[in-house]
Amino acid sequence: MESNISVPTDNVYKFYAISSLLVIIFSIGAVLYLNKTTNDLAFNSVVELEALKSASGPPGLDAKKKMVLERRLEIAVENKTLFLYSLGAISGIAIVGLIYGFAKWHKDLQPVIDETAKVQLEIAKLQLEKMKRELDATSGNEDITSES
Repeated sequence: MESNISVPTDNVYKFYAISSLLVIIFSIGAVLYLNKTTNDLAFNSVVELEALKSASGPPGLDAKKKMVLERRLEIAVENKTLFLYSLGAISGIAIVGLIYGFAKWHKDLQPVIDETAKVQLEIAKLQLEKMKRELDATSGNEDITSES
């Protein structure tokens, strides 16, 4: 399978900026997914805990289930906190990379690229004028030779 997406590898600063932007986007998606899954787990655990409190079953088994569900809820909250801090750190690094990459690209490289394009345009214009003069000169010579 061939990909039609071209990766910007013409300069490293553009790569830094675009890859950092992608990391930020995926971090936002990961935060949303993390919140959703943790909330689902918490809601299910709370519902099961309330069902255990109202159910009348063997006291030892219910107590163990209740303890497991409470611990499961605690672990989910701890993991969510850890993952959010980790994603925050990754996003922070990506924001720094994004700012650095775009700034260097815009301030250092893009002016050189723009100047190169202007010079190439001037060269093309001069070559076109030269070709026109040569064409006019050869046309003038043909007119002179055909009159003789």
